Amino acid sequence: MKAWLYYRLSRDEDQEMNSLQNQRQILVDYAEQNGHEIVGESFDDNVSGMTFDRKGLRELEAAVDKDEIELVLVKDLSRLGRHRTQSALFIEHLRMNNVKVYSVTEGIDTTDENDDLLIGFKQIYNDFYAKDIGRKIRSGINQKQKKGLIVHLPMGYCKDKLTGEVKVDEIAADIVREVYMKFLDGYGLCSIAREMNRRGIKSPEYFSHRKAGSQRTEMCKKFLWAQTTVKRLLTNEIYTGTLVNHKTVTSKIYKTMTFVPEEERFRHENFVPAIIDKATFEKVQAVINSRKKNAVRTKNGGVIHRYSGLIKCAECGAILVAKQRGSGDSKYIEYTCNSNHRYGKQYCTPHRIHESQLDKIVSDELYYLLDNILAESQKYDRIVKDWHKNRPKYERRIGQYQSRIKLLNGQIQDILMERISDKAHTDMYNEMIAKREAEVRELEAKIEENLRYDEFSKARSSELKSTAEILEDILTEPKLTDADLRMLVDKVLVHQNDDKSLEVKLVFNGAFSPSRTVEINSEK
Repeated sequence: MKAWLYYRLSRDEDQEMNSLQNQRQILVDYAEQNGHEIVGESFDDNVSGMTFDRKGLRELEAAVDKDEIELVLVKDLSRLGRHRTQSALFIEHLRMNNVKVYSVTEGIDTTDENDDLLIGFKQIYNDFYAKDIGRKIRSGINQKQKKGLIVHLPMGYCKDKLTGEVKVDEIAADIVREVYMKFLDGYGLCSIAREMNRRGIKSPEYFSHRKAGSQRTEMCKKFLWAQTTVKRLLTNEIYTGTLVNHKTVTSKIYKTMTFVPEEERFRHENFVPAIIDKATFEKVQAVINSRKKNAVRTKNGGVIHRYSGLIKCAECGAILVAKQRGSGDSKYIEYTCNSNHRYGKQYCTPHRIHESQLDKIVSDELYYLLDNILAESQKYDRIVKDWHKNRPKYERRIGQYQSRIKLLNGQIQDILMERISDKAHTDMYNEMIAKREAEVRELEAKIEENLRYDEFSKARSSELKSTAEILEDILTEPKLTDADLRMLVDKVLVHQNDDKSLEVKLVFNGAFSPSRTVEINSEK
């Protein structure tokens, strides 16, 4: 018979016992002893039997399609594949093409009906074995991730060859810092990638010291930057010193990748030296989320305008697009309704407003917001001071509530005893008990409120002061940065009145109340 030899080696198997050379020799010896003609052979090295997308199998299938073979020789059925269902389908495919599979060491013939039951058991065992190995490997990796596991050091870090300590690679770290600063300065992901490629700076993949395999294209080996390259760098929390493991779970068998919930991931604070401070990292994430939410894009690799995607027409809901006006030293940015710009005045009014006007409105509203927060904080400080001043009074009140609860509980016990002896009036007793239990719950709530009133007021005051400090830090800068703007402001609504004056309203992120409506003259 015309025979094809197929042999495979997986990375988790005994390299000596199941070596490719050893497998091939077993198959050659069997073919010669039984008078089979070897017309071809193929193999797969370091490939799992749970996948059937293999080079060696593709070569085997090509030979089957050309009707060149009658027999496939394998050392054992697990060499053909370990996936129970796909192995059965592949054997059936060969059988329909009048090609049988023979397992040399097991003596199994796929065309012999007497071996069908044994083949089924073998496939179940092989499938279980592969999945069990997979579980053990995942468990081992999981344990390492709990302690902190870095497979490839990201750009900006290197490992000391003597001590194994992770250190900052200052040359690469400066590139990382530059990418973060450019993004906060308003550059888009594509713009940053183009700039890096123009200057000939290698991508993070180059600095992670990964080997460029033969399967990579020559273009990939140039280590060019792309939009996704920049985004991965900007969203990698390790640059703050925090390593996050177990972010995804991948199944090579089913070709799936599942994201693990935040609370189930393994976080390791201060695992490596920080390149980017946490405040900067959080600003970058706020800008990324804002741009994604508002579908902000750069044009021709330019800088994203401050209010792009944030400012919207209160009438038609369209965004206001940025246009550069004037020339020389008198250049300025003006925003106008996109509906008016694209379709004309019959669809919407221009809503023209200068960027400088918007900056002043935002700045004024932040100062107004800061004053309100400080006033609110002082109110809670007074509540705390009053609580401490009148503490004896509150404690007496709590004592009165506790005495009343004790009395009510005693009455409930007495009523229960009476209900046992007077079953004819059970409903009346139940009503009396329910009334007293409701009063007990109400008094317990009042006690809890009096005890925690001081704690709640302190926490609220501290929270407000913390927010006020953040705003004060932001307002000390000569100009509000784009990152701070997008972190604070959710959207800006512009309404145009009949007299062409504008009404501007800011909607802040978080628990802040919407701003006052500010009226300005659009002709200014």
